[in-house]
Amino acid sequence: MEFKTKKNQNASVDLKLTFDKNDLEKAFEKTYKEKQKDLKIPGFRPGKAPIEMVKRHLGDSVANDAINLLLLETVSELSGKLEHKMVRFPKFTVEDYVPEKSLVATAVYDTDPEVSLGKYKKIKIKLPEVQVTDEDINEELQLVRKQLARKLLREPGEGAESGDIVDMEFEVKEEGQEPKNAKNGSSDYKLGEPNNLPGFDDNLYGIKTGETKNFFYTYPNDYPREDLAGKKMEFAMTLKAIYKEVLPELDDDLASEYDGSSSLQALKDKIKADLQKNYTEAVKSKKMEDIYKELVADSKFVFPESYLTEESEHVYQNMMQDVLGRGQARIPKEQIPSIEKYAEMVGKPVEEVRDSFKTIAENRLKGYFSRQKLASAENIVLTDEDFDREISTLASRYGMPDADFKKELEKGKLLETYRDNFLAKKIDDTLFQLVEKKYNEKMSIRQLKEFLSNKETGEVWQ
Repeated sequence: MEFKTKKNQNASVDLKLTFDKNDLEKAFEKTYKEKQKDLKIPGFRPGKAPIEMVKRHLGDSVANDAINLLLLETVSELSGKLEHKMVRFPKFTVEDYVPEKSLVATAVYDTDPEVSLGKYKKIKIKLPEVQVTDEDINEELQLVRKQLARKLLREPGEGAESGDIVDMEFEVKEEGQEPKNAKNGSSDYKLGEPNNLPGFDDNLYGIKTGETKNFFYTYPNDYPREDLAGKKMEFAMTLKAIYKEVLPELDDDLASEYDGSSSLQALKDKIKADLQKNYTEAVKSKKMEDIYKELVADSKFVFPESYLTEESEHVYQNMMQDVLGRGQARIPKEQIPSIEKYAEMVGKPVEEVRDSFKTIAENRLKGYFSRQKLASAENIVLTDEDFDREISTLASRYGMPDADFKKELEKGKLLETYRDNFLAKKIDDTLFQLVEKKYNEKMSIRQLKEFLSNKETGEVWQ
């Protein structure tokens, strides 16, 4: 057998295989022996006919099977000899076949994507320096106080106030209609919370325990439940109990009760360290997006068309799973409309829709393969020690022994997924260390929250 290859510009390779008489004889011999096992010939039990009789009986009818076997075995043998790696078995075309003499077959196979990284060590980023202020720490301490707050039952003659927690029972109906449901209730409703329905709590302030108040409330037009959005409803509200929230004092006892800290100062130091660490990591994660955008923009990529096709389909399938399954139920693939049907649904040309998914797919592939290329360039690997250390960190976060946590991942067949995630994190950490960084302003936690939510103002980050 002889083979020739020619590298193309689209990350594919032309492959030509030429087989002689000896190659064909061996392939046919193996095929005849395989067919012999089940072949029924009069006068012989199944599988017991002599091989020479099998050959005469079948003749050249096994040519397709023999050729397929020959191609399969040849590609397997060539896997370590090809200059450009074959990433999937190609579809062959028989160019010339002379029975018992010769065979010429050709194929175009996909090879690994080609990635030429830009000058990633020259990437320059500006980022804030995390500065934890006393005000930041005090805000965290207030959250601790709320977590450890106690409920004190108000006296019967005291009315409900903002910040109180109420045990309430109510009946609700649409204006002018009878109630559709039995009475509802809530035993842990806190008045005055920012996420409560706008203006609803104003109807409850001043009500005393045991009193019932009737009032109308119109739901916001953008209320998530379509059956209530914009509707005027009538409530009959009874407060069965009213509790005043009592916050503990900021002292050593609070620190000890919260997490066993030896003193309030020790808790403050711990809070400061955690804020410093968490927000430094959050800033890094945000800036990594910019770093990769710049890296990708400065790099060159060549992908086999099959990669783009497969990833585009993957992007489309995932989107439809989210839309149809609402992020919960897994939709059988056969129930997902074709991309042609989807294009019809959204009223766009199918090629325009395909191109949109192809663009998303290409960006994802660029991000993934730039990371892989960087790992190769910088010799970044995830050692067993790295893996065990990351597993230990996660296990402690969930309050589990390392071995038990790893067993749970094994049950869910998630070990390799976590290994890939840990490697990606190590690559990102390395890249972050390699780029040029400039810390151009100190920011408090409150300022950083705005920065991380893309609400930063001014020209500092432009």
